[in-house]
Amino acid sequence: MLSHYKYEITENGSFLFYSKHNHKYELYFTEVPVPDKHGNIHAFFHFGLTKNDEYNHILYKDKYDEKIESTILFILNDIFSKFDHRILVCFYFMDDGFSRHRKITFNKWKRGLNESIVDFPNTIKYEDKEIFICLILSNENPLKDLILEAYNNYLKELE
Repeated sequence: MLSHYKYEITENGSFLFYSKHNHKYELYFTEVPVPDKHGNIHAFFHFGLTKNDEYNHILYKDKYDEKIESTILFILNDIFSKFDHRILVCFYFMDDGFSRHRKITFNKWKRGLNESIVDFPNTIKYEDKEIFICLILSNENPLKDLILEAYNNYLKELE
């Protein structure tokens, strides 16, 4: 894996780094409690990425920067190595027309995650728009089956 950018963890727990083009990236996590059929609450962490404090997804003028990918993968792998019961959920909304591009990019990136990390991609309809969504967790998570059931119910509630 390529070297990654130096990053800092902010007071709110997000990860902040700057690219070689001096763009500020922030990888953040929002906790969402999701119950399973037994009433257990699982903490799903939706994660997102901003560039220069915006969700603006205009076409990039800069050349592709592999260290951005490497930094995000380093952070995600580190999170899973420290918190093997962590559950991440990615949403790719269609608002700006770049949802499919983000999905393709993340599908490429997730090949760089540790082998023990598995993903469960899905597509749902939300407010008459198609949303790509993906659950990511450790294959060794002893609650995996309950989590998957809770995840599928969560998706049904969103539709």
